[in-house]
Amino acid sequence: MSSESLTAKAIRRSLLAAAATSVAFTGSAFAEEEKVERIEVTGSRIKQVDMETSSPVTVLSAADIALTGEKTVADVLNNSSINAFGSWRGMSGYGAGASATSSINMRGLGSQATLVLLDGRRMPGTSSSSGATADTSQIPVAIVERIEILRDGASAVYGSDAVAGVINIITKKEFDGFQLDYSTEMPDVEGGDANRFSVATGFNTDKGNITFTYEYYDTKAVMDRDIWRMDDPTYGDYSSFSSVPNGYYNTGKVDADGDPIYAFYSNSDMCEQTENVSDGTDGNNNGRCFYSYGAVTKLFGDMTRNSFMTNFTYEITDDIQFRGRGSASLSETETRYAGTPVSTNYPVLAADNPYNPTGADMTVYMRSVQIGERDTLTETNNYDFLGGFVGYSDVGNGIDWEINAQFSGSTTNSFNYNLINDNIIQSELDTGKYDIFNTSGMSYDEWDQQMTALYGAAAHTGVYQGKFDSTQIDGLASTLLVENDTLSLAMLVGAEYEMINFKQTSDPESAAGIISGGSGGDDVNAERDRTAAYTELQLGLPGNVDVSAAIRYEKYEQSGSLTGATGEIVNSSTFDAVVPKLGVSWRPIDELLIRASYGDSFRAPNMGEMFSSQSLSFETATDVVWCTPENAAKDPDYCDASNQHKTWFGGNPNLEAEEGNSLTLGAVWNVTDAWSVELSYYDITYDNKIESVSATDVIRDEKLNGGSDLVTRRADGKIEYIESGYINMASVETSGFDFASAYNFETNFGDFNLKLDMTYVKEFVEQADSESVAIDNAGIQDYPQWRGNFAAAWYYNDFSAAWTTVYIGSQSGQYWRDLGYDYIIDTPNYFKHNLQVGYTHDWNGTITVGVNNLFDEEAPTWYDYAGYRDVNTGLYDVLGRTFYLRINQKF
Repeated sequence: MSSESLTAKAIRRSLLAAAATSVAFTGSAFAEEEKVERIEVTGSRIKQVDMETSSPVTVLSAADIALTGEKTVADVLNNSSINAFGSWRGMSGYGAGASATSSINMRGLGSQATLVLLDGRRMPGTSSSSGATADTSQIPVAIVERIEILRDGASAVYGSDAVAGVINIITKKEFDGFQLDYSTEMPDVEGGDANRFSVATGFNTDKGNITFTYEYYDTKAVMDRDIWRMDDPTYGDYSSFSSVPNGYYNTGKVDADGDPIYAFYSNSDMCEQTENVSDGTDGNNNGRCFYSYGAVTKLFGDMTRNSFMTNFTYEITDDIQFRGRGSASLSETETRYAGTPVSTNYPVLAADNPYNPTGADMTVYMRSVQIGERDTLTETNNYDFLGGFVGYSDVGNGIDWEINAQFSGSTTNSFNYNLINDNIIQSELDTGKYDIFNTSGMSYDEWDQQMTALYGAAAHTGVYQGKFDSTQIDGLASTLLVENDTLSLAMLVGAEYEMINFKQTSDPESAAGIISGGSGGDDVNAERDRTAAYTELQLGLPGNVDVSAAIRYEKYEQSGSLTGATGEIVNSSTFDAVVPKLGVSWRPIDELLIRASYGDSFRAPNMGEMFSSQSLSFETATDVVWCTPENAAKDPDYCDASNQHKTWFGGNPNLEAEEGNSLTLGAVWNVTDAWSVELSYYDITYDNKIESVSATDVIRDEKLNGGSDLVTRRADGKIEYIESGYINMASVETSGFDFASAYNFETNFGDFNLKLDMTYVKEFVEQADSESVAIDNAGIQDYPQWRGNFAAAWYYNDFSAAWTTVYIGSQSGQYWRDLGYDYIIDTPNYFKHNLQVGYTHDWNGTITVGVNNLFDEEAPTWYDYAGYRDVNTGLYDVLGRTFYLRINQKF
């Protein structure tokens, strides 16, 4: 049998030490004669000798993380090649606390399909995702020992969220001493400066150990105006919802086809005097005043975070340990969006209003800039506590067991200032006291004071609270069933029970749909019980063949209630499934491992996807149905790519569970002691995938199908509002290749380490339903086929240096141009080069200086003209060249 096969020593008392944490480290048996190194590899709960198993795992050590020069775990993961199409990172303008969170999106299948673990256990989810997605930006870099990325589905091992893969973040343990870390970074752009300070201390005894880590982190806001090409002559992202109001009315005339002619009215003199407003008196803009919203908004907000974490173990007896973990994270994020457009319910200036200059009812496009921008303060508090016993029983071949209890939760409080109560605006206009178009010829200051008074009377502070809490009890036991000269067989069984409560509420006025500028209304009050039982086998066979098998039964029982027009509505659903996983690995020679794995996946819809009440948002989309070349010439503002449409969005209690399967094939070849190569193929089918339907998707389907019940249009043919929500897509199929290589060599001038990893997405086929045409997105805009990273590190005595490169492949815009989005351009290859130099001094510390994006590579844009937020910020770095300094001191 192979030396890497499972043996008796791989199972017996050494497991007890290894199980003291849920991650890999050097285990120490309580029986000295059986002392052996044991590890738990991400992808299996059974500890084993070989780090390479039938499932592909990418390991990022603390040194690898440091080489990236990135300031957060979220940024490190976002650069990973398996994060094929980028991930969400918090930006201004998003509700429910989402502007303060980040996530990871493996294989492009969505953050909800990637399971994030902390020391082998689920991280608490964010309230903005109904607990379905972990916030990777909340993890202090100072506590990270390494990150293990399992690149195949593992629902049978870890649960239903592990559809695309697993991120296992391993924290530092058994630290003895005291350590200080400080880092600062400064981008070339205005703002974005970040500072991090951490303290780590630990103490070890014969009975156990305890570690404590504290980290303070803050970053300054980055304004949109400092990123986008607003001084470019082609920049045209201005809104007719202006601080100088625009009126839209029926002129009473008809065109050659007999259709009514509508026109705009505004005061061009006020346009010229008002900041961030342009006078649109040329023929195309029909006399409107346009507001430059990008001039005042924050792209990334100001953020401060305090994080705490402790790990401890204590040996109660020779065969029983108590282990625990506690963590908390408290953050505040201040974001800013432009002053509120009064657009949830459009105000109307009646024909008989004394200040109506047209004599016809006018729909008013107005923005409450006079009382200030929409500033949002988001407070996010996360906690996670774990306690459990890990033991060994001398029964049969020995039984290793553990019992745990985990309590975790997340609370988000969001305060959205300077919103507008639409009903008050309408009632104030109806009084006839406000000359919003300045038809009476007031001075600018008098008019400005009058507008300030109008908006001040209607000012509203939106309040949102989301609360997610989880209580989990679980246990497992493992033993060696068979071991002889022919084979060995180990078995593990386990069970989990979790109770989850989730509630999110907004203030009553926002929930009632009478407030402009916020995102209230998507209230949820739901609970979920999750029950799971699983078993796993590890079989060592002759000929250096290892077989792993796992099967899990998981059941979700969830119910939710909301208050609608007919009173309280209660919905409940049950989802359950049995999912298997099988893996085989073979070492024909010691240097070569050939492997394959197959697994089924299953994910129940989360509580927000099912039970959220309908809320209002304003989604950016081009109305390719109305915006023919002729109409676009008449109203280029409406047909601008940045135009937003009123969109009602809500949960869907009729959602079905997602199902899928994944296949991986590959090999790892240790060519020499210094050079290794890995090649893997993956193929994932994801059926009934739950997607939020965007406004762009709805309009596209309307055009392709010749109409849509989800789009309501006004008499002039323009969109009045869109209805959207969550649906089960027919399927998503994706496949591709991962390649990795590492080479280390020594010279008289120092030691060199070279690493390369690449991912090629062969296909990414989406089909919205059984009647729709399947679309292969691989290679089109926002779906790069190629992603990769290269790192070269050099170490010589007390000095070190590193060069790293992030690569994102080119993308074609032809698909969207064929649908009428003529402004979508092709995206070129993108390379970001980073350089750092380090020095280890005689006082047990290091100093590192570096620069990310050394050549200030500009992130590619979507459009053939300069536009607001016209870059995929989840995929590219938009801050440009960034200098940083890091100081580490151990005592």
